[in-house]
Amino acid sequence: MRYPLPTAFHFHAMIDLTYPLEPSFPIFPGQGSVGHICFQTIKEDGYASNRWELPEHWGTHFDAPLHYSKAGKSVGEIELSDLFSPLVLIDVSEKATHNPDTLLTLEDVLRWEERYGAIPENSVVLMYSGWGKWIQTPIFYNKKEDGLLHFPGFSLEAVQFLIRERKIAGIGVDTLSIDCGKSQDYPVHKTLFAAGKWGLECLCNLQELPPAGAWILVATIPLKGATGFPARVVGLIP
Repeated sequence: MRYPLPTAFHFHAMIDLTYPLEPSFPIFPGQGSVGHICFQTIKEDGYASNRWELPEHWGTHFDAPLHYSKAGKSVGEIELSDLFSPLVLIDVSEKATHNPDTLLTLEDVLRWEERYGAIPENSVVLMYSGWGKWIQTPIFYNKKEDGLLHFPGFSLEAVQFLIRERKIAGIGVDTLSIDCGKSQDYPVHKTLFAAGKWGLECLCNLQELPPAGAWILVATIPLKGATGFPARVVGLIP
């Protein structure tokens, strides 16, 4: 199927927003074990081919609406045209330095708009918390004595505004979850996916993106019935 582009595009840089995926990469608790099994080898058979076993929600990955909405689309049902969108980057890294439970709030969104204008329709709004500096360390999870994880995420109020008033395509974070780590009922997941929107988790290199003007390309595998899956995510800078 051919999808028309909205305008002519000229990009001068691509930023890879995707972590390399390996068995030691962090995974949200409860998602199962990771790894791969090699069933053919060059030495024995003249070629190499691996059989991978992995959870859907691992590494830099895409969350489809089906993840928290029984009526939502699976990864394989997302239209290609919905995966190439204007990119909005909201920086909450200074707040996160002082408070691991920082939320990207409605005030943060409105402050961004005061400087750069209204968020374009069908945008993908990314939260940059700087949390990637803790990747592959216990602080990335930041589990405390209360038994909860403590890392930044979106506030419900901000997401409701972005869905209703700005008609975004999706949101993304550089942490393990679009909800803050200590959340127990995941209201951002539930609200976002009930509205038919999608999410990205465990993004990297967000500090290399401009706050406004860039685009995002999310290369998902069209897996029927998948609630999510690792994806290659690219930021495109005009």
